[in-house]
Amino acid sequence: MEAGEDYAALMRAAQEGDQDSYRRLLELVQPLVTRYVRRRVRSDDATEDIAQDVLLTMHRVRHTYDSSRPFEPWFYSIVRSRMIDYLRREKRIGTFELKTETLPEVGDDQRAPDWERFLEVLETLPPAQREAFSLLKLEGLSTAEAAERVGVTVSALKVRAHRAYNAIKQAFVAEGE
Repeated sequence: MEAGEDYAALMRAAQEGDQDSYRRLLELVQPLVTRYVRRRVRSDDATEDIAQDVLLTMHRVRHTYDSSRPFEPWFYSIVRSRMIDYLRREKRIGTFELKTETLPEVGDDQRAPDWERFLEVLETLPPAQREAFSLLKLEGLSTAEAAERVGVTVSALKVRAHRAYNAIKQAFVAEGE
């Protein structure tokens, strides 16, 4: 986030009804959302849609921000959640714009990953577990980086991730029986 700006202070003022602070906060975070999403989703239309969804969600849930905690983990959890929701709605891996040459061939003895089902299972996880899984496996952060971003200890993040892994595994094992 931009140096010199106290996003938490702006959000606290916004929660107290200061519309100028809220307007300033939205002006500051809008380009951050756009950059963050554009690096992960190549479509300009999708980037714009997700960015707008993030700002609307942020507006709708601004009362949930705990002013005693850092602003950035709260903010980026909204961004990630809206991106995952968008990708889930698309229900196809083509949204990621992967080159087909880089995908492994699936033979008769291999099962193709069921991305649609995976996204459904991911969405059923409790928010803290989904966030831990997303940070570690989708964004590729280290446990220390993810814990810092979320504002929890490394141990707490590992517990959340472990529970997410088990829930995902159980969902697919149950279907295979």
